Amino acid sequence: MGKSLKQHTIAGMVWSSIGKFGTLGISFLSNIILARILMPEDFGMIGMLYIFLAISQTFINGGLGTALVQRKEPTHIDYSTVFYWNLSFAIFFVIILYFTSPLIAQFYRMAELKNILRVQSIILIINSFSLVPATYLQKNLRFKELSVRNIIAALIGMIAAVSMAYSGFGVWSLVYSNLLAGVASVILLWRMSSWRPTWEFSFESLKSLFSFGGLILLSTLVETIYVNIQGLIIGKAFSATKLGYYTQAKKLEEVPSASLSSIVNEVSFPVFSKLQDDRQILKRGVQKSIKSVVYLNFPLMVLLIVIAHPLFILLYTAKWETSVPYFQILCLGSMLYTLNTVNTNVIKSLGKGNIYFILQFSKRLIGVVCILLSVRFGIEAMLWTIMAMQYVFFFVNAVVNGKLIGYGLWEQIKDVIGSYLLAAVAGVVVYFALHGTPLNEYLIMIMQIILFALIYFGASALLKMEGFLTYKEIIMNVVRSKFKKFKKHGNTLD
Repeated sequence: MGKSLKQHTIAGMVWSSIGKFGTLGISFLSNIILARILMPEDFGMIGMLYIFLAISQTFINGGLGTALVQRKEPTHIDYSTVFYWNLSFAIFFVIILYFTSPLIAQFYRMAELKNILRVQSIILIINSFSLVPATYLQKNLRFKELSVRNIIAALIGMIAAVSMAYSGFGVWSLVYSNLLAGVASVILLWRMSSWRPTWEFSFESLKSLFSFGGLILLSTLVETIYVNIQGLIIGKAFSATKLGYYTQAKKLEEVPSASLSSIVNEVSFPVFSKLQDDRQILKRGVQKSIKSVVYLNFPLMVLLIVIAHPLFILLYTAKWETSVPYFQILCLGSMLYTLNTVNTNVIKSLGKGNIYFILQFSKRLIGVVCILLSVRFGIEAMLWTIMAMQYVFFFVNAVVNGKLIGYGLWEQIKDVIGSYLLAAVAGVVVYFALHGTPLNEYLIMIMQIILFALIYFGASALLKMEGFLTYKEIIMNVVRSKFKKFKKHGNTLD
């Protein structure tokens, strides 16, 4: 990896981390406040409709944004073509959802969903103005602008949601705040990006981009259905309240897992794409990414499983206690989620659209069938099935990458098993060491966090684990850099 690209990658990871964790932190705080004001069924109603918006958004994107990032030198006509494609399809799907909303409301037997979906679908048009400018910044590794925009938009959405919820808007506070955040996001993005569409549209460009993006579209569509069918099934087979409990568990689990996965996806894909012609350097980059990611992701998920009950009660109050086992199962599956993201990004970055589509389609089709078979045994059985699928997907992804870049299943297992086992051992020790202690539950939670950190980081330092040494080096470099600046500034003052 060249020095310049390495510096851009590190800077991208830092700024993307700031943006993702900042955005999720704001959303997390907003969700805590809203959970104390709104009822589980309010979140459940939004969850029922999300699959229809997500599928529409997938068609609007068309895989073309990914194709632009993957293409080495996209032209201005390429960007303009994708922009007008996105906008046209957004308007088309808003019209479709407007006229099908009564049928969707009837499907769930909840008449109020009709108007909610009609208003909520406007976000598709709003988002269509963001897709290409955001892709342009991502392609050029300008993650600072993207992060600032995301944080400010999330803050505006939080203020709107909390204000409206306190004013008695109920479920509509979630709908309108989402629209306001989307509008703010578009305004900020267009101020930060120098790219502007021109009155140009090329069918030749569209056809060329679709040769790769079309398969990404189909793959993403399958992924979207797989991820969101869980909410549809729970909402239809059980109730809006049950779906609300699941949604809250999913939101909390996604604070660490989705943010880390999003950071990896946002940065690794364009970087891997730049390295696609040198498989050895690409392999080393992927290996380094995987080791670094799992070193933090594994212990974090295990710790959340251990402290799940007091954490939920502290954040959301006792009315959300039903969400705790859902959350624990989701965390167990999320240990492999980011690892799977890195592996699939390798396939996309190599331009293997056909392999990516076949792989994703096969995995998700099997996953959907397993979910449908498990739902009759209850929500928890369905969640255990989803968790098991993450492990199956890892095995499949690793085998494929073994063929593509020589970084296969056993080598990946060897690279991650140390962090996995150490996190599991630390979790078991902490749980049984303090379980049943006659102390306040929240005090026990704090003690568990401290003890877990001491065991995990202490053991990894003694064992000289690569993940520990990598982050130690990063932290030391930052400290040295700050010290040099401070020393230079001090000398100037003297």
